[in-house]
Formats: sequence, structure tokens, C-alpha cells
Amino acid sequence: MAGKILIVNGTSGSGKTTTCERFVATAEECWLYYGVDHFLGQTFPRAYGHRGPRAAEGYEAVPENPADPEGPLRWRLGPLGERAFALFHEWLATAARMGFNLVADHLLLADPPILQDCVRRLAGLPVWIVTLKPPFEVLEARIAGRDIANRFAPGHLSAEEAARARDRLERLRPWFYRAVYDNPVADLVVDTAREDPDAVCAQIRARLAAGPGTALAELARRYGASG
Repeated sequence: MAGKILIVNGTSGSGKTTTCERFVATAEECWLYYGVDHFLGQTFPRAYGHRGPRAAEGYEAVPENPADPEGPLRWRLGPLGERAFALFHEWLATAARMGFNLVADHLLLADPPILQDCVRRLAGLPVWIVTLKPPFEVLEARIAGRDIANRFAPGHLSAEEAARARDRLERLRPWFYRAVYDNPVADLVVDTAREDPDAVCAQIRARLAAGPGTALAELARRYGASG
């Protein structure tokens, strides 16, 4: 029997990490935890990330408006980035087919088509999609004091490098908020400005107990990604 897959979708500051860690720690069943933060921060080579010299091959931050290079940024996946996210989704599918329950934090972006690839590769498996969505101003306040610039670096950046990284992330943040929450389809949506982590986990457990997730099948119909 396939294991369950719980995908927790949301931007940085939405409470994904805290929710996933708390859920795994308090679950009666065995759940493995692996997600996009682990993947980008520890598995994917830094040279191919958006601060690396080969970012165009992996994932890079590019201007939303090419005519305004100093304006807001968005993500673009290169060929290696597309293949890497496909592999990430295949890892989740393979673990579930081996009978493991998985919690995976994620960024379910439809453009670039990360969401579509995830839906296609997890088709036929028991999947629940949970979206954590605080208001943008709450998210801004939460991450104001975080060392986001060093988040995906194994060591500390110099002051100049950190300043550049913070500027890039601040220019990315509005697009990320729109892109991550552009998809309205989920099995559960929680405003984490109103609910603490324990309450969020309780809602997730209640939704799992209520029956199979339906969001993945609806997304498969929407994107023609059922096979």
C-alpha cells in the first residue's frame, strides 16, 4: 500500500517549516520530512542557484519586466532546474510507493511549471495539499528579522554579499507571494496569522482523517496532467 503524501505549500514566512516539523514530531504514524528548503539548501549545488555563476542553467532571479532591470524580480528555471524539480517529485513518488508517509514543504508555482510537474508525477498516489497563507503584510513582518540572505549558504556571507542577497530577495518577494498563491486549489487552506502551529497541525490531522485528498485530481484535470 502506498504511503500518504502531505504537501505543505506556502512562501517563506508562511510557517511551512514549523508546521512540518511539529506535525512529524507529534504524529502517531511514521512520517518522513523532506521538502523544497532541504532540496534547494542542501541538495542542489549552489553554483546553479540564483546567486551562483551558473544560475541560468538551474534557477535564477530575472526582472519581471526586462525593460526595468532594477525592478521586481521573478524566478526562471533553466534546463537543469526543470530536471532537478522533476527528480524531487520522483523522489517523493518513489518513497510513497515504498510505503513511506511523507511531509513535503513546497512552492507550488504554475509559472514556471513546478506545480504541473508535481501533479503529473504524483498522479495515482494518496496526496493532500495544504496551503498556508498569511496576509502579505504579516509575512513581511515575520521575515524582517530573519537572516534570509544566508538561508541557502553553508557559511556566512560577507556584509556586501548579504546586502545584495537581501535586496534580491526583497525584489522577489511580491512575485513569490502572487505566484505561490495563484493556485486556489487545495485540500485545506489555513491563515497562519490566525492559527498557531499546534492548531494548524490539528486541522491537518482532521483533514487527513476526513478522507482522501481531492485537490491533486482537480489539478490534473485543470492541467491535463493525469498521466
